[in-house]
Amino acid sequence: MSAADRQRQLLDAALTVFSRKGFKGATTKEIAAEAGVAEAIIFQHFPSKEALYNAVLELNLGAWETDQASEDIRKCMERDDDEELIRTSILRVLNCYRTNVAFQRVILFAALEGHEQGLRRLQEQFAPVYKQSKEYVEKRQREGVLADGDPIAIMLGINGVAHQYGLITSIMNAPVCDIPDTAFAEQFTRILLNGIRRKKQERQK
Repeated sequence: MSAADRQRQLLDAALTVFSRKGFKGATTKEIAAEAGVAEAIIFQHFPSKEALYNAVLELNLGAWETDQASEDIRKCMERDDDEELIRTSILRVLNCYRTNVAFQRVILFAALEGHEQGLRRLQEQFAPVYKQSKEYVEKRQREGVLADGDPIAIMLGINGVAHQYGLITSIMNAPVCDIPDTAFAEQFTRILLNGIRRKKQERQK
């Protein structure tokens, strides 16, 4: 096995163990067992458990940064397509839960354990995304298209519901809503843009 293939094998095993036990609970012995290798093999490729953990973060965050949805979101912003931007943003988050729920668990463990380095790396990763989204919302508010309100609150409303839905369906396995993710994204996009209360003239019918 090449060095690159071995490293990837160890990273995949580490992701699995960190997702089950967090950074503090995981041991390099358990990670080696998951990979089917001797513990010493880990230290031939990574100097410490911390270095291995950081490599897991970098690998998975890098995949997020270069995914197709990132480019799709940028194009939505360029053409001022608010509806498609919201829908794509929701589906992007849900796709992360569906395709890599283990990494979502790693992120949750980082928060629960107060893993400062891990949380700092996550903040560094998503700070530009939040800045870009905040500037977009502010621009659309100045243009009179979006209602007044704190841009961060609006962004959290979009991403927060997607994370919550992903959390309870992928991690908690709660059967709260038996509809496809695309339908969920469509419904919440409509709710966010139009609200849940019927217009007065509709209620009078």
